[in-house]
Amino acid sequence: MPTSQVSILVPVYRNAGTLRALHQQVQDAVASAGATVRFIFVEDAGGDQAREILEDLAGTDSNMVLIFNPENLGQQEAIRKGLAHAAGQDVVVMDADLQDPPAAIPFLLERLWATGADAVFATRIGVYQSRFRMTASTLYRALLIRLVPLPSGAGGFVVLRGALAARLVASENPRFHLAGMIGCHAIGIEAIAIRRNHRETGKSAYTERMRVATALSNFACILNERFRHDTT
Repeated sequence: MPTSQVSILVPVYRNAGTLRALHQQVQDAVASAGATVRFIFVEDAGGDQAREILEDLAGTDSNMVLIFNPENLGQQEAIRKGLAHAAGQDVVVMDADLQDPPAAIPFLLERLWATGADAVFATRIGVYQSRFRMTASTLYRALLIRLVPLPSGAGGFVVLRGALAARLVASENPRFHLAGMIGCHAIGIEAIAIRRNHRETGKSAYTERMRVATALSNFACILNERFRHDTT
């Protein structure tokens, strides 16, 4: 059933150019779903003006939790850190670069509230990056769904129930991968196809080498979590 307030968890890394627009668009989108927003921003030592912009926004919005990492932890660890502040609320996790369209949030929330699912993914459709990266992403997700029961195209834009968020945070897995952990712990997963936007400003912080290293780390996280479950 609908809740009065929803947490919006956003890992931030060199996203100063989109934060103000994201803040307003998310508020408008969640209001259309009949709820209010509690933002959780985790600024991951990006070194741009994101911190100053977030502090300025917090001066006019009391429903904001700001977490500033003293050193870069990476997107997934930033998400794990933010989930610990969800306080039992339903949580929307999304990128800060506006490639995840805020206008899709009401559809994700409505599907969560209308079903018994623990999580609803925005599965990515459309061409939103180079052909090489699109091909690599497709291959990566094909391998991912062979390890855990995730919908095809599942990524980092997802809404999950507060109880599931608490289970993910409680895991003692030394690695963290949001989609993979959801696949290991969720009781019921739904999906809605959402056309992902092209990046409005800046460029991806991930080099090809970083993308490969991240994929391998994500697979290790999932295998570790599944092994832990199989032995408990």
